[in-house]
Amino acid sequence: MTLEPFRVSLKLKEGKSPHLFITQIKEIMDEDTSLHPMMERTLKLLKRTRTPFVMLATVRELVVDPINLRHFERSAQPRKGAWVCTLWSEEEVKQHKQDPEGHIKAMFNLFEKLGYEFYDTQKCNADYLKMLEDLTFNQIEVQLKQRMEEECERDG
Repeated sequence: MTLEPFRVSLKLKEGKSPHLFITQIKEIMDEDTSLHPMMERTLKLLKRTRTPFVMLATVRELVVDPINLRHFERSAQPRKGAWVCTLWSEEEVKQHKQDPEGHIKAMFNLFEKLGYEFYDTQKCNADYLKMLEDLTFNQIEVQLKQRMEEECERDG
């Protein structure tokens, strides 16, 4: 497994439902104590919007940027969606620094639990990452601002 930035495509397994219900998310969270924080945020969003399920893309694109401690993803099918950048949480950063390969394998494990299989992995160059960063600049800024606010609250 490479620890350089890479891109991978994920395809929903044959016969797997594209609906991910709240109960399924809770089961995944119960089974995995090192759950990727993305799932917890998804569950909170579903509760807040009173939505019983999430529609999974049949094909997703994922770019893992371990050097900058983040990943990008988007739905490729049914239609190409906008890229979303997720800066890794403090817990994820700690996990990654302790065991980089284990952290990335845990991320992949989550996608497998959701019903995805992986194909078409390729390394990413700096220009491609810069393009993704530019596309998601506002998202990155919001996440950085939230982190600063959380740190200020904790430090009190």
